[in-house]
Amino acid sequence: MSGSSTTGDGFPIDQLAVRAGMTVRNVRAHLSRGLLHPGEMRGRTAWYGPDHLARLELISGLQRRGFSLAAIGVLINQTPSGSAEEALRLYRGMLAPWQPEEPVELAEDALSEWVGTRLDPAVVERMIGSGLVERPAPGRLRVLNPSMVRSGAHAIALGLAPDAVADVGDDLRRRTREIAEVFVGLFRDQVWAAHVAAGLPRSGVADLRTAVEALQPVATQSLLGAFRQTMQEAMDDFIRQLSTDLAPADPADPAATDTGRPDGSHR
Repeated sequence: MSGSSTTGDGFPIDQLAVRAGMTVRNVRAHLSRGLLHPGEMRGRTAWYGPDHLARLELISGLQRRGFSLAAIGVLINQTPSGSAEEALRLYRGMLAPWQPEEPVELAEDALSEWVGTRLDPAVVERMIGSGLVERPAPGRLRVLNPSMVRSGAHAIALGLAPDAVADVGDDLRRRTREIAEVFVGLFRDQVWAAHVAAGLPRSGVADLRTAVEALQPVATQSLLGAFRQTMQEAMDDFIRQLSTDLAPADPADPAATDTGRPDGSHR
C-alpha cells in the first residue's frame, strides 16, 4: 500500500485492493478483462469509488459460489452497463437459498459443551478428516456443518460407537449428494437450459431465482417423504427378522411361513 490518502469517496487502486481483500494484481486483471470499469483519472492517478468496491465484492461472491471469471464476464457483458450490478446480485442471490447453516467457530475445548456431550480427540480428528470441522488456528475449531456434527454427537451420546456414527455420516453425505444431483439436473434441464436458449435475458433472472427458491422446499419435502416411507419399510423388515430370530418358524406350520398381507399381496 502506497499510503496515498483518499479524496472524498475515491481511493487509488492499492487502497481499493485492500478494501476488497485482494491484491493489486487481481484488481488490474479484472480491469483488463472488462469486469471492472476504469477509474476516474486525476492527473496520472486513477481513482476508484464505492461502485468499484461493490463490483469487486460481487465478483468475489460469485467466485466463491463457483462462477469462473469467464462466466462472470458473460453475465456482465450480456447486460446493459446500468443494470449489470443488479444482474450480478440476482445471479448470486439465486444460489442463496441453498447455502448451508452458517459455520460456528469456537475454542477446541468448548466443542463438547457446544454439542452437549463429551467427544474424544479421535472423534474430533475424524470429523476434521471428513470435512465437517476444520482447525483454522491452534486451539480453535470451525464447525462447517453444525447440524451434522450435533446429530452425530447426539447419536454417540445414545451409546452408538463413534466410528460407526462417522461411517454413517460419510455414507449419508455420499448418498444425499446423488439425490441432490437429481434435483440439480432437473433444474438444469427444465429451467436453466431454457434461460440459456433465450440468450440469458436479464428479465428472466428473477424467474430463475424464484424457481430455485421454490425448488428447495419441494426437494426437502420430497426427500423427507421418501425417507419416512423407506424407513418404515426398513423397520418392517427388521421387525419381521426380529420375530424370526426370537421364534423361528416351524416349517410344518403353513401359517407360520405365510408372509402375505391382508389384501393378498406379498412383498
